Amino acid sequence: MPKIDKQIASIDEKIEIISPIKIDLISQTFLCNFNDIKSVIRVDIDLPNWLKKRRVSEWQILKFLETEIRNQNILYHDFDNGILIRKFSEGKKISNSEIKKKESLISLGKEIKKVHEIKINNVEINNFENAIENYRDILKNKIKDDWYLNHGFKIFDSILDRNESLIFSHNDLNPENIFWNKKHFFIDWEYASANSPYFDIASIISSYNLNNEEIGYLLNGYKEDFQLETEKLKNWVKFTYFLDYIWRQCLVETSKHDEKTLSIKSLVRNLDIFQ
Repeated sequence: MPKIDKQIASIDEKIEIISPIKIDLISQTFLCNFNDIKSVIRVDIDLPNWLKKRRVSEWQILKFLETEIRNQNILYHDFDNGILIRKFSEGKKISNSEIKKKESLISLGKEIKKVHEIKINNVEINNFENAIENYRDILKNKIKDDWYLNHGFKIFDSILDRNESLIFSHNDLNPENIFWNKKHFFIDWEYASANSPYFDIASIISSYNLNNEEIGYLLNGYKEDFQLETEKLKNWVKFTYFLDYIWRQCLVETSKHDEKTLSIKSLVRNLDIFQ
């Protein structure tokens, strides 16, 4: 991994890479020792400008969360070289079969509720609608001729409610970002923003393909005074599928990735059920 070696060479502190954790489309994550502290280092891969801006937003959110969520311990960051190091959080990934158990879903719902109850009144934080409008602007020359983009944005426009009270939302709750250590906890907050409370719930439903009974357990842990609109939730779930396609098409437009490397055809096959 010569490129990683070159990037981490900019770190003027003691660091030892131990093993890879995850390699995705925009970054590589490794277990490491940083100044003799067990840590996780994330190194970005040629980010387009719109994702670089997200990294700045993520840093502000993580500093804010250090006082709200104790597992967010940032040790080092370097925007220019695309590096973020945080203290390692002990925990394990949860299998689909484990998370679908009644007790697990109730517990997960409670932890999502705690995130949504974080007060953001005096914090500068992005708005999810602004992020979607940024995607729309990046893709403005493709939307008309791409049914999947067109339909995805139409779904969002239909569920957008500017009178709705927005909450602090993780916005990327999927199996890669949910861990267990006596309780569920979440990592990777770069997409966090003010958003509808429906979105995180919808993300869990689509990520784990929950059935109606399992959705009920999740909501039992979460809702308390939450007045759920069933049809609205269904549309948010549908939007989560299209959002992945929209995000990947933004990468096609702004990076070296193409539709083949981003597995666009596979996504399209999954979205065809909505035609």
